[in-house]
Formats: sequence, C-alpha cells, structure tokens
Amino acid sequence: MRHSKLIQANKTLFAASTLAAALLLAGYGHSAFAAAEAAASNGSTGLGIPDAQYSLDKLIEAAKKEDPITVVDATGKIKAMAQKFSEKYGIKATGEKMSASNQEEILVREAQARNVRHDVFNMSNLPDVTAQFLPQGIAVSWMPPDLKEETPAEYQHPAITSLNAWVWVYNPKVFGDTCPVNNMWALTDQKWKGKISIPDPLLRNETMFWFNQIADNADTKMKEAYEAYFGKPLEAKESTATAEWVKRFAANKVKVQKSDTDVGPIVGASTSDHPVIGFVSAAIFSHAKHENFPLAVCKEMTPWIGQLTPRVAIIAAGTKSPNASKLFVHYMMSAEGMLPQMEDGKVSTNRNAKMPESEASGVDKLTDQMFVNNSDTTPDDFKKLQYWRDLWTVGSR
Repeated sequence: MRHSKLIQANKTLFAASTLAAALLLAGYGHSAFAAAEAAASNGSTGLGIPDAQYSLDKLIEAAKKEDPITVVDATGKIKAMAQKFSEKYGIKATGEKMSASNQEEILVREAQARNVRHDVFNMSNLPDVTAQFLPQGIAVSWMPPDLKEETPAEYQHPAITSLNAWVWVYNPKVFGDTCPVNNMWALTDQKWKGKISIPDPLLRNETMFWFNQIADNADTKMKEAYEAYFGKPLEAKESTATAEWVKRFAANKVKVQKSDTDVGPIVGASTSDHPVIGFVSAAIFSHAKHENFPLAVCKEMTPWIGQLTPRVAIIAAGTKSPNASKLFVHYMMSAEGMLPQMEDGKVSTNRNAKMPESEASGVDKLTDQMFVNNSDTTPDDFKKLQYWRDLWTVGSR
C-alpha cells in the first residue's frame, strides 16, 4: 500500500517536469523565450502593454477590451479574490482552487496544446517556476512598476505575492502555554518516535525545497541546534547537518497525512498519554477556531518555529488576455488584493498590507523566528529535489 502510494506520488509530481522538458525539446516556447529575453532588457514581459508605456489607468483600459480570465491558487480564497477583483474593475475573473502539482500539470499541458484556459497562477513551488516555467517560456512573471516602492526588492523578480507561514504546533489544552518540544532535533529523539504528524513530504515539494534551503543557507544553525540539544558536536554520516536531521527525522516513524487539514485535528485530539507534534500552515488555525479544536504554535522551537514559503504570481505565456492577467497580478500584489488570504495567515509582500486582527494564528508577530527562503539559491532546490526525496524515502522505511 505504502509502495503504491509512493509510486503514485512520483507520477503526479513529476508529470509536469517531464512535460515541460518535452516542450523545450520540441521547440515550444522558443519564440516565447526569445521574447521574454528581449522583454527582460526593458523590464517588461512581452505581454500586453509594455512597461515603458505603463500606467494603471492604461492597463485597466486595455484589460476591459479582453476576454474574461481564470485565476488559480491552492487556496479556496482565490474565489473571493476573483470576485472582489471583478467587482472593482468590471472585468470578469473566475477563481479556481487547485493543488500545486495540478497547477503545474495544467500550465504545461495547456501550453503544449496551445490552448490556454487558465491565465494567472499564484504558485508555491518557486524553484519549479524559476528553473522551468520562466526560462522555457511557458509562463512569465510581471512586477507592476507602480508597486515597486511598496514591495521589497527581493520579492520583485519574480513577483512574489505573499509568504505562506508553516509552523510546528502542539495541543495547548494538554501542555498549556509552553510547547513540549523546543528544538527540531528533539523530533529525532526516541521520546517522540511515532508522535509527529506532518503532510507527506512526497506530496509536497515545498518541504523538500525547505530542506535544501536550510542545507544551502543555514546548515551551521542546524549543527548548533544539535549541540544545544544533545550536549555534544554532531558527528554526521550525511554531507550536511540538515541531511542528517532529515534522515533521522524520517526514521522516527513520522505519521504522514495527505495534507495539513488532516494534521491539525490529529494534534488537537492528542492527549498527555499520546501527545502529537504537528506541522501545519497558518490557515489551519482558522479551521481550529471554527471546528473548536485546540492548537498552538511551538514558539520556543529552535532554530526556527517554521518556514515562510514564497508564493509567486505567473501568467501563462499563451494567455489571450494579457492585460487583464497583468491587472490581476497587480491586484494580488497590492495591499487590498491579498486581504482574503491574509485572514488565513498569509503574509503579503506589500509593505502597506496590514494583517487582519481576526487572523487566528498570530504568525504576523512571529515571522522573525521563521526560516525565510533565499531566492538566489532556488535553482539548487530544483536541482537537488530528487536527492531529498530519496533521502526521505529511504529514511522512512
């Protein structure tokens, strides 16, 4: 059963990669790639009105002459965003919730068929975007010129709309205000064997990318955390402290679930006799509030209480509505547009955006304790994806 699940996961997650490579070999995207290179020299995408002639009013005017658009995200809040966009601009947009792996497959298949039906994607797999979809001309990224002052430079190329907070959690009804675990290496300890629940990393590339980000950018912190917990320097058999942690963590009988919507209630139902530490997105705190189960962030966890996963806006290169698509990207990058997702704990990259007081997790006050991706090393995340998948698979047997 487990073997079949792993095979299916591999098929699903690598389908888009295989198709993307096939498109490049077949020559699709050559003209789009050339156009993208030329456009990059003047700060444009090659789609719709050029940046040299840009103003928001001109973009709105051009967008109103185009066909309706379909916009995609992994959260159902994209439907509310599309509706509010349509009401604001009088331009029809339909929001569609779709998993990260399905987004990639749809993007590539529609490019292959030269029949784009999904125009804008807010994707969570940044390395796939930068390593495949942008250089192959399947999609483009556009940063609204008038929002550059409101958006930190590191979130402009490509255009990163928000950061999705993922955190270690526990049951406060059992343990009170203090998480029973304060170090990530404790999760490799025999004491917590079989008592950890997370979304299956083989179904979530973002987890694998996080492992590589830590190894490339903060491996020293993992070594220091090991010594702080065990009281002696790490003697690793793997090439990095992060890889050693992943191997030991996987071997500690971690209970994997289909998604974090499954993890949250498991943590909330845990007891003192059977405690569970989980890993969930901030959105699960809204579920906990509405479904009335206890959940709290492990605020004492070192080196980090979790990660901030970047979400990047891309436009299908073959869209028939380039200006409407760019206008929706503008809307997502604005302080107003991301509000429905901020209610679920997403952190907007727009400096003027304010987290709603109703947001249940409180992650906005904890971001300095989270690991933040380094976009400069994302190509290596994609390159080493299979290494981390293999390490996890072997370690969890």
